[in-house]
Amino acid sequence: MSPVRTMLYQLIALFACHLRKALSPALPLSPMAPLIVSLMALLLAAPAPRAEPVADSRQGQAVLTQLRSLDLLKHAKLYHADAKTFPATAADIPALIATLKPADGVDLLGGGYWLHARLRNDTRQTAWVVDPNDTLIEEVETRLYGPDGSLQRLPTGYVASHEYLLHYGKDVQLQPGETYEVLIHFSSPYYARKPVFAVTPQNAYHRLVARENFLIIGSVGALLALAIFNFFIYTYTRDRSPLYYSLYVLTYAAGWGLTFHLPADMFGWHDLRFHYVPFFLLPVASTLFYTNFLRLKENAPRLYALSRINLVLPLLLLPSCFLALSYAHTLATIAIMVWMPMALATGVIVWRKGYQPARFFVFGFIALMLPGLVILPANVGLIPALVENAQLFTLLGGTLDGVLLAFALADQIRLLRNHLEQRVQERTVELTEAKEHAEIVSRHRIDFLSAMSHDIRTPLAGVIGMLKFALRDQTVRGRTEEYLRIGLQNSEALLAILNDILDFSKIDAGKLSIEAVDVDLRSLVDDAVGILQAQADAKSLLLKCDLALDMPRYVQGDPTRIRQILLNLLGNAIKFTDRGEVRLEASAKPGRNGLTFVSFRITDTGPGINPQTLGRLFQKFEQADISTTRRFGGTGLGLAICKELVELMGGTIGVDSQQGVGSTFHFTLPLAMGVPPETELAEPREQRHAYRLRILCAEDVRTNQIIISTLLESMGHEVVIVENGIESLEALSTGEYDLVLMDGRMPAMDGEQAARLIRRGGTEDYRVRDTSVPIIALTANASDHDRARYLAVGMDGFLSKPVDERLLYDQIEKTIAQLLNRGRTLTPLDPSTLPVQDDEESAVEQAYYAAANKAAGCALDGAILSGPPSEAELAAQFGVDPPAEACPDSARIRIVPLAGLSHKHMQRITQAFLEEAPRRLELARNAAQAGKGSTASAAFHALKGSAGYLSSSHLHTLCHTLEKLAAAGELDKVMAALPEVAAALDAACADLRGQQKRAFSETSLAS
Repeated sequence: MSPVRTMLYQLIALFACHLRKALSPALPLSPMAPLIVSLMALLLAAPAPRAEPVADSRQGQAVLTQLRSLDLLKHAKLYHADAKTFPATAADIPALIATLKPADGVDLLGGGYWLHARLRNDTRQTAWVVDPNDTLIEEVETRLYGPDGSLQRLPTGYVASHEYLLHYGKDVQLQPGETYEVLIHFSSPYYARKPVFAVTPQNAYHRLVARENFLIIGSVGALLALAIFNFFIYTYTRDRSPLYYSLYVLTYAAGWGLTFHLPADMFGWHDLRFHYVPFFLLPVASTLFYTNFLRLKENAPRLYALSRINLVLPLLLLPSCFLALSYAHTLATIAIMVWMPMALATGVIVWRKGYQPARFFVFGFIALMLPGLVILPANVGLIPALVENAQLFTLLGGTLDGVLLAFALADQIRLLRNHLEQRVQERTVELTEAKEHAEIVSRHRIDFLSAMSHDIRTPLAGVIGMLKFALRDQTVRGRTEEYLRIGLQNSEALLAILNDILDFSKIDAGKLSIEAVDVDLRSLVDDAVGILQAQADAKSLLLKCDLALDMPRYVQGDPTRIRQILLNLLGNAIKFTDRGEVRLEASAKPGRNGLTFVSFRITDTGPGINPQTLGRLFQKFEQADISTTRRFGGTGLGLAICKELVELMGGTIGVDSQQGVGSTFHFTLPLAMGVPPETELAEPREQRHAYRLRILCAEDVRTNQIIISTLLESMGHEVVIVENGIESLEALSTGEYDLVLMDGRMPAMDGEQAARLIRRGGTEDYRVRDTSVPIIALTANASDHDRARYLAVGMDGFLSKPVDERLLYDQIEKTIAQLLNRGRTLTPLDPSTLPVQDDEESAVEQAYYAAANKAAGCALDGAILSGPPSEAELAAQFGVDPPAEACPDSARIRIVPLAGLSHKHMQRITQAFLEEAPRRLELARNAAQAGKGSTASAAFHALKGSAGYLSSSHLHTLCHTLEKLAAAGELDKVMAALPEVAAALDAACADLRGQQKRAFSETSLAS
């Protein structure tokens, strides 16, 4: 064994030892990798027939003295071949040789050569094999000229047929003691290495072929198996690492399969141009694999960018296979020599950063590079060949690399599995916490709904009571009485409909209780039919009611729930019937224990329901047809609520339907007999809305903020104040609001621009949650042009400042109706949450208003100014001549009291005006001096809004005029009029401060 080979064997043994230690704790299949390493060592160290040729040279002859291999090239002369014409006899060989040019060696870039040697057999062995090997050779022809004139012709090579699978060897007969003239002609477009022309005993060659074929086919088969297996892993996991690994080992197997002529010997396919295509693709597939597997983009971004050279360089050099075949082998070798060290260094760096699967990647590339360190330099002629059968040695190294990379993927999957188990545990804990939180929230929701179910009728009690009170008026007759009665019926039905969602939630939670009160069944049925009569008339449907004569009139039951069921079933029948009639039939049948079974049947002539839908018709959110919601609306809860209510009352409900004929919904309730109930008239309620809205008010003037928020809160609403359009967008992007009151002129972003953006969904920074939220313009600009302008940008209504409480109330009432028609769930107003004014505070407030009126010279005999403004106040507010008995224009200026505002609120408004109005005027003056007309106009606009609440309209009129002048750019006129505005403001502020002092002293005495 040579020293070099001994050193390589020791390196391989050391690598196998470390590899076994590294793999054994990780994977049970790890002994496979050291086994392949051992095979590589045995292949390198075993005394194969191709190892050291044993022969002696006697008078220039190659003499076979032992049954071992002999390399003819080392005992022969090499010539360049210009033509391929063999001499007919041995005597003609000298003439041929004389015409040839000697060659120093075989050029790896290809070419044709003659090789001439004399071969003598001094052994008793006659069966030998001439085997050109260690490189691909396109054409080889060997001729042996015997001393008796015999000629043995041995054609072989890549394009010829082979006697031995995957080998070029040809059998030859050499007689003992005889000398032969050997003439070999070979040519190829390239040579991977310097060729070897071995003469080997036939039996030894058979063993060599069997061993090498086993290793070749086994290695290629193992690579293909690994590729297929990991491809299936990819199809399940969709992780690209197994996919790129499959491409890598498949490319490696294809390259070495072509090198060892598997397609040529098995399928007869010969095309040298494709031999190095897989080797050019090998760095590409490997780089795709390791950049993804090692997570190189996150772990080492610079190496990730540098690794792109392994993608670009091989692809740029690949066309040489078709354009410059002689250079393809050398260029492929260069590309591989660039790729392998870079890949190994990448694996080491990522491993050192703590990514454990990278260790298998490093060991795999060491296994791949170990043969490459001694083979690749020899391929380009940098060093002499150190091992024989370098191609098989490299194939085994690549197979070991593929196995180790498979271990790397397995280790990665193990880490991912552990990580997944950890995430599952964490997610389980999160879900458990979320479940507990949901249970707590559900309990709170149930508690809330329990309280709400008792109080939800309160908001409509005043309306219903007033309607009943109006119906008792003897002067109400005819159509007015009919309208009032229908309004009462609709109010009661509205209350029941609003309870649907609450009812189902309470049913679902088991918290709904059924009342047992005396019910007038005939009146209840008549009411239900009367409520829906208009809907039937609108569709030209005949709505019939047929009550059995023996049906009891008074029973004990829950009238709200029975009416709710009837309205739902009758409403559905009318909704889905286009022509014909809807019939309500009611009958009774005596039962046991004093109960009466009252049955209702609602029959229509609609389209009917298909049998497949009937089974799930009473389930939540189910409707007969998927287009129902689009055509008729609804949530699909109605029938589910009906079923639950009927069952809670101990009854049964069902449906019979025939498509094209119609449907019949029927339910039966066991009810006890009742007596005529007594009714009471509900007390009228205060002027507050039935629902509590969450209102966003965009207003930059502090005075207006206080007034508007106080009025809204007194109506029972929650108010959030912002100062410009940008803040309104931010608020609408983070919370839910039922209504927006939008000032027209604000800093940063005005109301018009904000309204446009809200309707468009907001901005990139602020995405509005509800683009259809109602928007009411709230501005001091009260002209028809302004109204049209605000409505054109998407606003829904318009209110002018100073704010009129009645108009504000009506606008919000209209908005509530619109929201309910859209199907929005609103929060009913809870009266217990409203502030209650005690007697002491009421006395203080009365004293405050009396003091305020007296200070203004307009005391109204101690009456509290909580009602509508007087004629004098209206005249002063709108700039017309007051009546004779009104206070003169020279009276002191005050804040006009508004209904619903306490003395504390009035004090806050006065103080806000005193602090803010001078600042607004100063802002307008500075803007006018700087030539900023729009800024000055906005400042006068804000000041005008605050001045609108003063008892004198003088300052309001001046601000209105200067606002227009500033907007038109006539700043000279603005500057000229500023002293008059300043004087009017100073006078107003002086009166307000004096009023504050007098009112404070009198309220102190009253308290």
